[in-house]
Amino acid sequence: MALTVKQLLRRHGAFVSAVTALLVAVAILLQGIVQAYIGAVSAGQVDGRTFLAALGYGLLQAIPFAVGYFLSLWIVAPIAEELRIGHVIARAILATGIGVTVFFVVLAVLAITGAFGINGALFANSLGGFFDLNTAAGGLGRALTSALFAFVSLLPLGVLAGVLLWEWREDHPPRHPLSGLIDEV
Repeated sequence: MALTVKQLLRRHGAFVSAVTALLVAVAILLQGIVQAYIGAVSAGQVDGRTFLAALGYGLLQAIPFAVGYFLSLWIVAPIAEELRIGHVIARAILATGIGVTVFFVVLAVLAITGAFGINGALFANSLGGFFDLNTAAGGLGRALTSALFAFVSLLPLGVLAGVLLWEWREDHPPRHPLSGLIDEV
């Protein structure tokens, strides 16, 4: 059965899933800032630029991850109170994987757009240096490596958030039953 966008957007459980994803994003951001600060202190280079760089990269990682994590918990595989712990962990792992996939897509787009540039004279080279394939390939490789590292490092946080969401839903059951795309197969 094909679902329309209107049916997908009318699914229940968006608010609690959004709050969970927001809290995960805040945890990712704080973790990145603390790690950057510890690294700067150990190197003896504590300044405002270190903090801003950590904040920028933290936002670059936290926002796409949180969007994917939210969409997974809301539309793909919501965590309901009647699930068993194994299903909750599996759905939390899926949500973490979807969040990291969105993060990878953002990094890949940045890598490909970063490979565009004009090297040398504009019309004399007839735009010969307009796109650098080596830069794009290297950027995609770094994007994949960053995404895999993010999956491994964020998996415990994603599973913990899923289990805590499940515990909260047991104490505060929703008025309407929750179902996701994986429940309709």
